[in-house]
Amino acid sequence: MAGIAAVGCTGNGSSTPSRSQTPTATVTVPTVITPGEFSYSLEGVVVTLALKTNLGTMVVDNESDHNLPKPGIYVIDGTTAERIDGTVEDAAVIPEGDKATFQVRFPQGVDEKSIGLVILLFGGASYGAFAPA
Repeated sequence: MAGIAAVGCTGNGSSTPSRSQTPTATVTVPTVITPGEFSYSLEGVVVTLALKTNLGTMVVDNESDHNLPKPGIYVIDGTTAERIDGTVEDAAVIPEGDKATFQVRFPQGVDEKSIGLVILLFGGASYGAFAPA
């Protein structure tokens, strides 16, 4: 006994089913950057910097699996591209799992509006750039 198979086709000749798509709403949220506020986060090291004029506060939260050497900092001037070293007052090693707060100082003329880039150092080695916060 032979079987008969019937194949039916409907549609426009395409083997791909058509789906109607509902447009999704796009919400644009403006990015807010506060002059003088910077943040850094990588591999358990979270650092914030709040700078007003040439003085600021840097908070280091060391959740990494190792002690961090003494912190340092410098900026690249946003107009001249000059490197300007800052001073981390009473810089000290930050033990694994600890949090430390330091006062930072830059020469006169450096302020939250003139900075192009802020670089974080530990033990004199660059750990990378802060992001605007």
